[in-house]
Amino acid sequence: MHVITVAPIKRGIPVDELSYFTSEDIPPGALVTVPLRGRKTPALVIRSTPAENAKAEIKRAEFALKKLDHIHAKHFFRREFVDACTLTANYFATTTGAVIHSTFPNALILSKKVIAPPSREMKKPKRHGEKYVFQAEESERRAAYKSHIREVFARNASCYFILPSIQDIEHMYAGLEKGIQEYTFVLHGGLSKKELERRWASITTMIHPVLIIGTPLFLAIPRYDIESIILERESASAYSLQGRPFIDLRFFAETFAAAVGADIILGDLFLRTETLYRKEQGFFEALQRQKYRLPSLAKQTIADMRASGEQPATGKVAVCSAELVDILEDVRAKGTHCFILGVRRGFAPMTVCGDCGTVISCEHCSAPMVLHKKSGLAGEVSAPGHTDKNDTPRIFLCHRCGFERNTEILCPNCKGWRLTPLGFGITQAEEAIRRRFPDAQIFRVDRDVIKNHAAARAIMEKFYQTPGSIMIGTEMAIPYLTEPLAAVAILSVNSLLTIPDFRMGERVFRLLLILREKAREHFLVQTRDPNIPLFALATDGNIGEFLRTELDMRHRLGYPPFSTLLKFTYEGKKAEGAALMAEIEKTFGAYHPVTFPSFIVRIKGKYRTNALLKIPENGWPNTELTELIRTLPPEVEVRVNPESVI
Repeated sequence: MHVITVAPIKRGIPVDELSYFTSEDIPPGALVTVPLRGRKTPALVIRSTPAENAKAEIKRAEFALKKLDHIHAKHFFRREFVDACTLTANYFATTTGAVIHSTFPNALILSKKVIAPPSREMKKPKRHGEKYVFQAEESERRAAYKSHIREVFARNASCYFILPSIQDIEHMYAGLEKGIQEYTFVLHGGLSKKELERRWASITTMIHPVLIIGTPLFLAIPRYDIESIILERESASAYSLQGRPFIDLRFFAETFAAAVGADIILGDLFLRTETLYRKEQGFFEALQRQKYRLPSLAKQTIADMRASGEQPATGKVAVCSAELVDILEDVRAKGTHCFILGVRRGFAPMTVCGDCGTVISCEHCSAPMVLHKKSGLAGEVSAPGHTDKNDTPRIFLCHRCGFERNTEILCPNCKGWRLTPLGFGITQAEEAIRRRFPDAQIFRVDRDVIKNHAAARAIMEKFYQTPGSIMIGTEMAIPYLTEPLAAVAILSVNSLLTIPDFRMGERVFRLLLILREKAREHFLVQTRDPNIPLFALATDGNIGEFLRTELDMRHRLGYPPFSTLLKFTYEGKKAEGAALMAEIEKTFGAYHPVTFPSFIVRIKGKYRTNALLKIPENGWPNTELTELIRTLPPEVEVRVNPESVI
């Protein structure tokens, strides 16, 4: 009889280890299923102890040991993968099992077709992997990647190419597979279980080195000859998981590369500030000479929207500057293409009372209600509560919880009826451009009209095939802009810069650089404040100066990379949240926590409160602090260096 200690491969389990008994000695690293909360749950075996050596522990246990359910595979995860998961769990204050659950495809976890015996390659001396960064335009990065992959193949080694989304993977595959198509494989969560199993088998049995292009979810595939890992679009927020266990897959990929002795390359047009700082500190080498100023052939224009008669306080907005009208006329005359970015969905992102200034908010959240057109069709602009000439009704929609209501309402504060839409969303922009160019071929991509990847690809193909066409879209459209464009215009990003988050300036700067790279003749930024330095730096492609000012600001304020931020979030009743924050202030008092409500205070009737800790540079992970975190109730969300602190 043996006592088996396992790590449950499941989210939401607050303990790292659980114990079961079995008649068989099972080696560490084995994959088993165990009874947990009435279900059979996959688990990783950590250790096996003969029962006679664990009598004292069994007697002290407050519960009877259950029998292990089933041994799935005695050799499943490679040791380096488990080690990387453990280090990642330690850094993000979570459990090893939760990390494995988030870094291995759930569809394959108990599939007998993915079991592979230990490879003889494991006996090879471990390499010392090098760490590189690569900051350049997409065309230059792709050319360098092609050369690098062939060099890896020449060493009789394989390469794993990481991307954050299916669209990114498909686009990169089209550019890399030429000449090595039979050795190139794509892996992502959009594939069926049967297809994943087929590709998994092909990859693990192929003698020739392979190129795997996929998400980080498949890094554990047992190809022991992987000597290079490329993580492209390093700045993409999709790498940071938005659900438990809130880990950053970039950290995991870097940790995994070190564990297996593979080189790792982090590539992007503009790498994250933290990554560039680490490069300055000697943690990375440059794969090629680092670019801190990006050239562009397009004419760069910053349009002052105040000259267009815009009066935001009264609801009067100007969608198109004179410069944008000229660009669209040029595009239509030449039969080229233009993309126009709108950062807000809907018709108007906010509605206020013209008498008392009250913002119309969701009844279940504190988020502002967004004015939408019920059908999503273009028509005449009209005020809330009215329909356009096509009798298209307008509604209020909450983008946080999905609550919907009609616009026939009065101000909840003063009962006034003068409700005024402020700002403009992508629907209003589309209507304004259709009125100005009634014969133009106009396409739109946002979450309201595009529901899946296939639909986005279809409309983008039609856009590129239509001469003189105009595409209006939110950030959702950007990954699908795979070909150069004659013109790119940004309607406005001022609303993003008002969000009180220290990362927002970097996010907007990167957004502008990405769109600037796609423009060949015209690049236009519309703004109500052209004197904001960020706009001039972006149109100049001046990464070096932006990085200098950004690092200076973060150093003065003690933000990453000069600290590690720990954010605790509780969602529930207001009084319970206040009591819990008071307890956190007491428990973590030595670390000077700051407690505050979320930017959107209430979502679906639940109040969100936060506590933020700043840990000095190189002060995390911290064993003492980790133990304190483990005392928090399971309802508290713990994030390490979150994408947003609000």
